[in-house]
Amino acid sequence: MRLFLLSLGVLFGTSVVGYVAIRVLAVHAPLDLPPLPRGLWFSTLLIVASSVSIQQAVTAARRGRPGALRMGLSVTAALSVGFLIVQAMCWAAWAGPMRASLAQSEQRFMLTAFYVLTGMHALHVVGGLVPLMVITVRSWIAPGTATGRPGVIYTAMYWHFLAGVWLVLFVTLLLGT
Repeated sequence: MRLFLLSLGVLFGTSVVGYVAIRVLAVHAPLDLPPLPRGLWFSTLLIVASSVSIQQAVTAARRGRPGALRMGLSVTAALSVGFLIVQAMCWAAWAGPMRASLAQSEQRFMLTAFYVLTGMHALHVVGGLVPLMVITVRSWIAPGTATGRPGVIYTAMYWHFLAGVWLVLFVTLLLGT
């Protein structure tokens, strides 16, 4: 799992470095970018809250508390779906500025980079929802078993990673607009 997260870290890290490098090179022509959609602040709150709730699920699994485990996993799943919904709303909010920037190639690139960075992250959230849903369903079907504990721990590691990546992306986008 650590090797997998390291490889994803390289993917996201190089993407951020590429974005920053191109943004720095565009300094000679000030870009008139629209402000980031305000919904990104809410989506940040949702993903951080999902990281907290999955950590509560890990604690519940370690202590053998199936009710708290189910609650933590279910809350994490709901917050994650909420994150994706808010992200979709943010993408829609920037669709107008994206169309308006077609004449300015550098501005269009920066707006496209917003979609690439946030879209790449959203795809990883969707991918993480699969194991999250599997362990959540298992926690409801067989609440007294501890067989799902490694799955909970690995899923939590991935979820914490996604939350950390989102914070880096969010700050990068805030500073880049």
